[in-house]
Amino acid sequence: MVLEVLLQQAQLLKKVVDAMKDLCKDVNFDCSEKGIQVQSMDSSHVALVALMFRESAFSEFKCDRPASLGMNIDSLAKVFKMCGPNDSLKLKWQNDADHVSFQCESSEDDRISDFDLKLMEIESEHMEIPEQHYKVIARMPSSEFQKICRDLKEFGETMQVSASKEGLRFSVQGDVGTGNVMLKPRESEKEEEKVSLTVHEPVTATFALRYLANFAKAAPLCGSVELSLGPDSPLSVKYDLDKSENGHLQFYLAPKIDE
Repeated sequence: MVLEVLLQQAQLLKKVVDAMKDLCKDVNFDCSEKGIQVQSMDSSHVALVALMFRESAFSEFKCDRPASLGMNIDSLAKVFKMCGPNDSLKLKWQNDADHVSFQCESSEDDRISDFDLKLMEIESEHMEIPEQHYKVIARMPSSEFQKICRDLKEFGETMQVSASKEGLRFSVQGDVGTGNVMLKPRESEKEEEKVSLTVHEPVTATFALRYLANFAKAAPLCGSVELSLGPDSPLSVKYDLDKSENGHLQFYLAPKIDE
């Protein structure tokens, strides 16, 4: 027996899978006693998805030795469609089995649905994520980030993000015209309604909007999102899972360099 885990809120993993499914097709879930990790490039090799699901996120976690389980994300999303909003999830993998078993159990009604998903052999490309020295770290409500990406995507394909002490400006220039959204730092009683900005030096960078819009789909995971920017370094978009000690889902996106 190698892997057996119980997640009280199956929805947490469902949200993660939904956030990844437009970017990644087949993914290796690397399991160890520390938890479950994913590192995967999108198909066009522009974006990187990094998931860290620490064992503390699970109410039971048993992994005797490291294993890499290759799964198709679309199929995984279909499995999670069987999960109700308050279901718990049991995930089991027997030594060298060619499938992994999912069992969703509902606390309200006596319903248990299970599914065995066939595993795949996936070329694993382990990316070293270089230590970035970010000059700007911004936290903002994830719903606001999602709205900005969604709104501006209508006007153009690339978005310029500039950060200074004044605030964070998102701009898009398209055939129809030019649009800007300026977010200024603001305090709030509620942690997830705050906009906070740490600026060591002003940074301006340009990114492909369709990727940002994809990253923004992870908004249901966490009330706030952390954006980190540096000159000529990839943008990092990071969501905590539930509580930060349980792990995170992080996206990296290479900037568009002006020709």
